[in-house]
Amino acid sequence: MKKILLAGTIVMTAFGIAEAREINVAQSSDIRNNVPGVNRDGNTDSVIFHLVEGLVGYTENGDVKPLLAESVAVSEDGLTYTFKLRDNVKFHNGGALTAEDVVWNWNRYMAEDTKWTCRADFDGSRAVKVTGIEATDVRTLTMKITAPSAVFLGLMARPECGYTGIISPKSIAADGTFIAPIGTGPFKWGEWKRGEYVRLTRFDDYVSPPNDGKPDGMVGSKRPLVDGVKFSAIPDASTVKAGLQSGALDAAEVSADLVAEFKDNAAVQLIMQRNNGKNLLYIQTRDPVLSKPGVRRAMAEALDLDQLVAAVSNGTGAANPSMVSMDSIYYSDVQKKKITTDLEKAKEDLAESGYNGEPITIIANKRGNVPSYPAAVVAQAMMQQVGLNVQIEVLDYATQVDRRRSGKYQVISQSVTPRLDPALMYSFYVGNKDKNASLMWDNPKAIELMESAYKETDQSKRQAIFDQFHELMLEDVPGIFLYDLIDIWGASKKLHGTPVWQSNVRVWEVSLDD
Repeated sequence: MKKILLAGTIVMTAFGIAEAREINVAQSSDIRNNVPGVNRDGNTDSVIFHLVEGLVGYTENGDVKPLLAESVAVSEDGLTYTFKLRDNVKFHNGGALTAEDVVWNWNRYMAEDTKWTCRADFDGSRAVKVTGIEATDVRTLTMKITAPSAVFLGLMARPECGYTGIISPKSIAADGTFIAPIGTGPFKWGEWKRGEYVRLTRFDDYVSPPNDGKPDGMVGSKRPLVDGVKFSAIPDASTVKAGLQSGALDAAEVSADLVAEFKDNAAVQLIMQRNNGKNLLYIQTRDPVLSKPGVRRAMAEALDLDQLVAAVSNGTGAANPSMVSMDSIYYSDVQKKKITTDLEKAKEDLAESGYNGEPITIIANKRGNVPSYPAAVVAQAMMQQVGLNVQIEVLDYATQVDRRRSGKYQVISQSVTPRLDPALMYSFYVGNKDKNASLMWDNPKAIELMESAYKETDQSKRQAIFDQFHELMLEDVPGIFLYDLIDIWGASKKLHGTPVWQSNVRVWEVSLDD
């Protein structure tokens, strides 16, 4: 039996004055909900992140380790998972966590009327089918699935799933309505003034999982070092900037164009963290012009990735041509391979493909926190050098998303949020385009490799799958991956620690001087 062991976490009136040792963090919008994994978005996920914990969680390098569980044992056939719970875990109301609580939570998540975002991931509609869950004693439970899966645990840990967070049954009223999340995390639910802020308070009885004293994704040291955290909904970037400069805000995401301004600021420090999200050029391989691999290859050969990334990220990013993050345990020497910049070869490929100046349109948006538009502009200039007739169409973000989902585009310059397991990242791009027009790549071999990566649990064998996948992508060029997303934050110089991880706010192991 295989076992996974626990890993070893207007300005002043606009913001209000923060209470002593409360971190005031800006978010671009209010949360949608306080029910884990239901009607969520990225800002909602960040708040829920501090309140609830799942059986397992991701580490910094994308591995999955126990969290509420002390250990996870997998049967030799890969179909039965046995979770042993930590014995010192309490809910925010003081109740002790039991295996029966986990069973109750799972059954609630899988009930259709809960409207859990990730229900289809576990009911057999997609990659995994859970056929049973049972508490065998107060600290032990088993879960059964129909086929071996490399992504079962990773799927449960995803932010989109509300981390499959375990809440006390007392979070639900007698009439079935949701009251508030009573979780096990380092902070507990406080106050929600809709449209303005959410306030969480420190959970004084929180016991961090065994660790080496450092935060590690979701599962390292998770001590709450401040009295609370206030998530302020501030959509205006100039107001956020003013709040950071005045000290009314303690931390906030900022755009890359503020890097130079904040670099030597007396009151504000810059915090830059790479995450597993992607910036890329998404290519419609069924377009009459772009269906020819030679044209797609010429586009890639025209790009100097290092120069492009340096320009559009203001020097904060590093070129990465792979779907796999540079920080992943699966980022190998093979993943570093890229199509060499070669303008003459690009011209030859275009001639051999019969390209005759047909227009190619890159769709971009001008959201300030992503490089969609500047990446399109730089790519356009580089591609024009080899004779590609590249144009740019600027759309609002929602319309751009609709175009991608409908498949009605040639090239889209876009950013994709983090997915920590490479197979889960692949699933955003790869599959049957007749069934899902939003997918980028329908090469049968790529689909086969992706499906193998979902099933194969041996790390070395998965590495071989991911490496083969990357080689095939460089040959077929269904898209051009530019670089991993960068979280760029401004923070008070009184703040110590890193308040962001994988685009989520993360304020455990973060302190604030009085």
